[in-house]
Amino acid sequence: MSMFNWLFKRDDSATRDDVRQALARIVTVAPQVRLASRYEARLAPAVGKTIDHVRELVAALPAPRDATPGAWSDDPYLRAKFATPDDIARVIGESRDVCDWFGDHIAADHAFAILGATLVERQVLVAALEGGTMRSDVARTAIGFDDKRMRFCHESDDALRGDLVQRIVEQFALEAMSRVAQTEARRDALQEHRALLAARMQMLGRRGAGMSSLIASADLAGDATRLQRDVEENEAALAALGSPADSIETQLQTILDVLDEPVRMISVTERTLCLNHMNLLMDTRCDEPHADIAIHLARLPTQPPQTRAVEIVRIARRDVPAGGARFAEAERMVL
Repeated sequence: MSMFNWLFKRDDSATRDDVRQALARIVTVAPQVRLASRYEARLAPAVGKTIDHVRELVAALPAPRDATPGAWSDDPYLRAKFATPDDIARVIGESRDVCDWFGDHIAADHAFAILGATLVERQVLVAALEGGTMRSDVARTAIGFDDKRMRFCHESDDALRGDLVQRIVEQFALEAMSRVAQTEARRDALQEHRALLAARMQMLGRRGAGMSSLIASADLAGDATRLQRDVEENEAALAALGSPADSIETQLQTILDVLDEPVRMISVTERTLCLNHMNLLMDTRCDEPHADIAIHLARLPTQPPQTRAVEIVRIARRDVPAGGARFAEAERMVL
C-alpha cells in the first residue's frame, strides 16, 4: 500500500447500509448515545465487525424446511419437534407474527419464519431388550422440544436472514443497556450504604463526645478503624463506577465493549441426535430404526442467557388456522 493510499484510507464500515441500519436500531434502544461525540464514527467499526460475525452464523443455518402438517409423517425433523400434525397447526396459529404477516400480505401464499424451541432431555425408564432379556426398566434419554415459537416473518429466506442479523445486533445493544442499568443500581446501593456509614460515623463520634468518653466501650477505637475502612472501600467502589455526569460516555463505551466480543456473546453449534420413532436417544450403531436429526443450538445474549434450537421454516397460508389458534380453541369449547 502506497503512502497516499494509507493516508487517505478510510474504514468503509460507516458507509455500509447494514451498518447504518444497525446504528439506527442501537440509538432507538439507547437514544442518549446520540449526544456522545462522534458516536456514529466510533460505533461503526465495531458494528461492522459484529455484523460480519453474526452474518456468518445466520448463513450457516440450513435451507428452510416446510412446516406443514401434511409433511409430518414423512419428515423425521418435524416428527422430532412436533408430537402430531395438529401440533404444527397449533404452533402456527399461536404465532401472532405469522397471523399478522399473512393478514398484512393478502397476496402471499407462503411466509418464512424462525422456529425456536427449547431442547429438553429427560431420563425415562422404558421396556427394551438388554443382554438378550426383555426388561421394563431400561434407562433411556427422551428428547423433547418445548416452548415452540414461530417469529419474525418475511416474504423470502434472504429477507428473513437479513432481518435476523439486524435483530441480533439490536439484542447486543439491549444487553449493553442492561449492564448500564446494573451499574446504576449498584451505584444507588453504594450511595445508600455511604449514607448509612455517615450516620454510623456521627453516632460513633457522639459516643466519644464530652464526658461520655470516660464510660465508652474500650473498643471504641477499633470500631472507628473498622468504620473508616468501610467508608474507604465504599468510596473506592463508587469511584470505580465513574461519575454520573459521564453517563452518556459510559453508555457508549458499554455498547462498544459488548460489540467487541461477538464471538463470546452469541454462538451457534450443530448437534446430531440419533432418535427412534419415540424420540428416544439411540446409539448410532443400533439396529433399531432411527433417524439422524441435526439441530442448531443458538446461545443468545438475553437476560438470563438462553440456548434455543433454531431453524428457518416456510409456512403456507393454507396451514394458518382461521382466526388463529385462539379461535380454534374457542370453537372446540363451544362444541
